[in-house]
Amino acid sequence: MGLSSLLNLKSDKLTKLSSMLSTQVVKSQPKDLPIAIDFGTGALKILQLAGGDPPTLVAAAGLDTPADLIPDHKRRLEFQLEALPKLIKRGGFSGKRAAAAIPAWQTSVKHIQFPRVENVPLAQLVEAAIPQQLGVDPSTLVYRFIEVAGEKGSGKIDVIIIYVGRDIVNRFMSALLASKVEPVGMHSEFICTIRAFDYLHRREGDLIQNSLYIDLGATTTKVMISHGRDLVFARTIDVGGYTLDAEIAKQCAMTEEQANKARLTLESSVDRVPLPPPSHQSTAADPEKDRRKIALPAEFLGEVLEQPAVPVGPADANLNEPLEILTDEIRMCQRYHASRFPGKKLDRVVFVGGEARHRGITQHLARALRLPAQVADPLARIARTGKEPVLGMDMSKPQPGWAVALGLCLAPTDL
Repeated sequence: MGLSSLLNLKSDKLTKLSSMLSTQVVKSQPKDLPIAIDFGTGALKILQLAGGDPPTLVAAAGLDTPADLIPDHKRRLEFQLEALPKLIKRGGFSGKRAAAAIPAWQTSVKHIQFPRVENVPLAQLVEAAIPQQLGVDPSTLVYRFIEVAGEKGSGKIDVIIIYVGRDIVNRFMSALLASKVEPVGMHSEFICTIRAFDYLHRREGDLIQNSLYIDLGATTTKVMISHGRDLVFARTIDVGGYTLDAEIAKQCAMTEEQANKARLTLESSVDRVPLPPPSHQSTAADPEKDRRKIALPAEFLGEVLEQPAVPVGPADANLNEPLEILTDEIRMCQRYHASRFPGKKLDRVVFVGGEARHRGITQHLARALRLPAQVADPLARIARTGKEPVLGMDMSKPQPGWAVALGLCLAPTDL
């Protein structure tokens, strides 16, 4: 393909992208699952599934980020974009259709509320609100918006706007085209994470379950709250595992890489905890307590606080400050939800993300949040024979860091 043809193709794709993304989130299930590309901080992850219930693994490939690139967003992204074509080629993926997740560190979220106007489309109201609420021209952004169901009869509309600069989307589109794949979807990590757990809310009774999802990453922590399948809150906190490593390194006179290894030695891996058999006996217990007691599927690794206790960091490092910042920020998210939805208590915490492999930090947060808490292994329910091509990861171990990639496979292909 000549340069002019490639530029014309990219221009057409970007034009279509703008019109499709600047709408409400479409909740539909694709028939042919694309190659999902997650530009995670700790690793570049590529996953492809075949449709079904449960889905079947086609191929997976991961590339860990070099330690010196973890805190450097620009150099890390350049490294991943350069490695992407080779990893796709080597990974044994099928077809050319691909979807990408925009990294959380490049994505912004704004919760806004404005009066409802009869006979005016919500998309038009949102576009008109962006200059005042975000201080930018809507044409410079690519955004999605989600209407949050509020109180009946209210004259106001609550909306979550998830947005990114158009130049950033342009760069990812160019990278996909250079990797010789056809872009068919582009989503935020927030939406992908929620989609990864849609299967938990199939029954009518499941739709009343309210979940707090905490994605513990290397440099950021994403907080999401869902009512059943519906995202009602999203936020990024600039604290992650690397924050702890940097603090350990400073206090213990070592490099961040050495500090990370010191944390890893506290616990070699997250082990599965056998779950008790389900009880079919009916009792006259407190109905509110019964509503909040949720049976755990096999993809959850047991109650966090019922597992052997593990410290967050080495004994000679004081991590109180970064842990307090992270805990306080998540509690603020809880309080916001409680103020906006006083009748909808949170039922559980679900930990995902690469840092969720480290039991110490999940136990610390579970104690502070005072909710039933589990670490999820999203890939555990994916059917596989063991013969599928898998590069750079161990499918025999829990993989909480693959929630975004899994959800991206299942998200709409709307480009």
